[in-house]
Amino acid sequence: MGESGAQYTFKVHDGTKIVRSMRKEPPAHYRIEIDSFTSFQRALPMRRRFFKSTQFYVEGYRWVLSIYPNGKEVDNGKDHISLYLQMAANLGDGYSSINATCKFFIYDYIKKMYLVVQGVEVYRFDDIEIQQGISRVLSLNDFTNASNGFLSNGRSMFGVEVTIVSATAKTANLRALNVWRDRTFTWAIPNFSECLMYDYVDSDEFTRRRSWRLQMHPKGWGKALGKGLSLYLCLMNSSDLTNGRKLFVHMELRLKNMKNEPDKVETVVGCYTSFATIWGSNYLASLSDVHNSEKGFKLDDQLIVEVELKELHLMADN
Repeated sequence: MGESGAQYTFKVHDGTKIVRSMRKEPPAHYRIEIDSFTSFQRALPMRRRFFKSTQFYVEGYRWVLSIYPNGKEVDNGKDHISLYLQMAANLGDGYSSINATCKFFIYDYIKKMYLVVQGVEVYRFDDIEIQQGISRVLSLNDFTNASNGFLSNGRSMFGVEVTIVSATAKTANLRALNVWRDRTFTWAIPNFSECLMYDYVDSDEFTRRRSWRLQMHPKGWGKALGKGLSLYLCLMNSSDLTNGRKLFVHMELRLKNMKNEPDKVETVVGCYTSFATIWGSNYLASLSDVHNSEKGFKLDDQLIVEVELKELHLMADN
């Protein structure tokens, strides 16, 4: 896959550990415009063939952008633009090293976009290894070719964007919870024809450490109102599901058939949180089937419903 500037073309992945792209947005942390690149190139002393930018800060660390307009030859960058991120001060007490990724930018004045060049590896900086970067950002032939737009009346613009890779990143865990042997729970619901809403709070044995409520709407709920039987499993104690903690419940809801015909079954995966505490089926069975005595779902004005817990998973911070 390839992309292009005005005339300049490149492969996004060229077989090296470098990724290239184009974007309109400027670098987030630093950019510098050079009025006359060729004069700048000639003015650098032979023994010091690079230029350090003014200092800038990212997450409390001081940095400079080092530009090698003729390439950093010791890193095989001859005849290329070489760009490096360099620490401008020692890390200080309590820090042995920091890790960072960075993107280097060269502005295309014709397309009004930036060529973005990024190494795929994370760079390690310490008091010895203070400079990391890319020796072959762009060949001088491509850079100086006026049709590519990187030089405009002698002007050029470079930039850098830095991301500190923290060793103390927040981590989370999605773990399966034990589901005990008896995990099917059955309710017999009497006087179904007179029931407007069946709301049953279980005992603590339903699921260990959590209380649930079975909620049934005999005349339907929401889009199923007047059409279908709605059945939900509601979590009663969700106070511990804060800060993004989630409880995933894989369950089967069943309306039992009392003529040994197939039950009405729906599989539901509920994602319970501190504010989403009700999951289930809007339309477990049609009301016409429920009330039709030939179908076998209602006997002596009683229904039997079941909830089977298949799996429970808790997502929480470590």
